[in-house]
Amino acid sequence: MAESGDARFDRLWADHAAAVVRYARSRVLPDDVEDVVADTFTVAWRRLEEVPEFGLPWLLGVARGVAANARRTRRRQGALSERLLALADGAHGGDVADDVWPLLDTDSATFAALRALSDADRELLTLLAWNGLTPEEAAEALGCSRGALRVRLHRARRRFTQLVDVAGEIDFDRTPAPHRGGTP
Repeated sequence: MAESGDARFDRLWADHAAAVVRYARSRVLPDDVEDVVADTFTVAWRRLEEVPEFGLPWLLGVARGVAANARRTRRRQGALSERLLALADGAHGGDVADDVWPLLDTDSATFAALRALSDADRELLTLLAWNGLTPEEAAEALGCSRGALRVRLHRARRRFTQLVDVAGEIDFDRTPAPHRGGTP
């Protein structure tokens, strides 16, 4: 007998909620984690027939979009707050992203290199290393082909290795991550 929608959703939650929470914690501020997880599973409930049998890559792909929306919302709110504060007393605030990085161990060369990567490279490497996805699953989560993922992964690993090699020579806490676009 086929699994009911409720039972399938319950199984998705039981099997993957912890991984989605970990993913959200690595992408948004602590105050936004519950909303990202809830919105991710709301999408899963609404589109349950589209969720593949092993749903983690699909869920992380949804969580990626939800987290991006949460960050954009947070930036817009932060920009509005900064403008209001500037109007009120001339003060200037910091970037919301600055609140996330201090929560991690910034003393390691590995972290410094990870921080210096482009957002796209960092996203790809952390999907594999921190979220435990296979390259095929990461390709699904990122919405790209397996071939494109392999090329991106090769380039990201090369850039990461180069940054780890020079990590002792650069003060990454004061150097913003350069924009790397699509350049290898």
